[in-house]
Amino acid sequence: MSKRAVFIGRWSPFHKGHLSMMMPKIKEGKPLLILVRDTHYDIYPAALRKRMIEAAMAKLKVDAKVLIVDDIESVNYGRGVGYEVNEIKVSDDVKQISATEIRNRITAGDNTWRDMMAPGADNVLKNYLSKKGVVVWLTGLSGAGKTTIANAVHEMMKKKGIRTERLDGDILREHVTKNLGFSKEDRLENLRRASFIAKLLARNGVVVLASFITPYETIRKEIRQDIENQAHFLEVFVNASLDECKKRDVKGLYKQAEAGVIKNFTGISDPFEKPADFELEINTEKLSIEESAQKLVDEIYTLVNNI
Repeated sequence: MSKRAVFIGRWSPFHKGHLSMMMPKIKEGKPLLILVRDTHYDIYPAALRKRMIEAAMAKLKVDAKVLIVDDIESVNYGRGVGYEVNEIKVSDDVKQISATEIRNRITAGDNTWRDMMAPGADNVLKNYLSKKGVVVWLTGLSGAGKTTIANAVHEMMKKKGIRTERLDGDILREHVTKNLGFSKEDRLENLRRASFIAKLLARNGVVVLASFITPYETIRKEIRQDIENQAHFLEVFVNASLDECKKRDVKGLYKQAEAGVIKNFTGISDPFEKPADFELEINTEKLSIEESAQKLVDEIYTLVNNI
């Protein structure tokens, strides 16, 4: 088998600038190995980015193998083992093309984003964008079961080939909101950023499972209003008593909050306002994880008319 020229990137989305980096090797007739980083913070899932690249390669009749790989922290090598390491020069006009600009134009409803896309990839993304998504917002106390249910639903959706992404506090704070603390103001800002990301994902046809305590009715209403005109919105109250949540607390967060080590902790030193306007309640003291997940999946199917 011929050796392949390797290209690694997010490709979010795959545009003419990305393609231009590959053209020197394509013109040499070299087969390509294109690796798509499976990042969890991009609005376009890795599987979609893979399809865009495959469509572009097929249109150009390029021998290219496209694989999804885990997110990459760094690219490392020791001594030379026969690989070329090349910096690809591209023209100034191509340098002006950016995935950020494409996403901004899509958000603004400016269809000229297609002019910057790689041929073939534009149709894949256009079809993807035409499908309205869903934001499932799971609210409830820490330990109520929000993330556990979201993870189970995510796996069930994946098996059915439905585009699904998870958002929760740990994911968001690791990648997007590292600069925020845990004061009331910072927690509200964290939720607003989560709402923005969820809206972008859903507007691109994704079912978003957002698991956040979201303790105040005012912020829940704000999130609903922000998302509802862009996507289907489903607020889910994951209900478990404070005593039950304390029993499940393997990290000892409630004990630390009661001891004053953790400040502004919902349910202890900060209130949780029971939702007044929700589509579904799941009582995790009465239902198993499997039953809870199935109940939510059934509700999502009903909402979007059996996606």
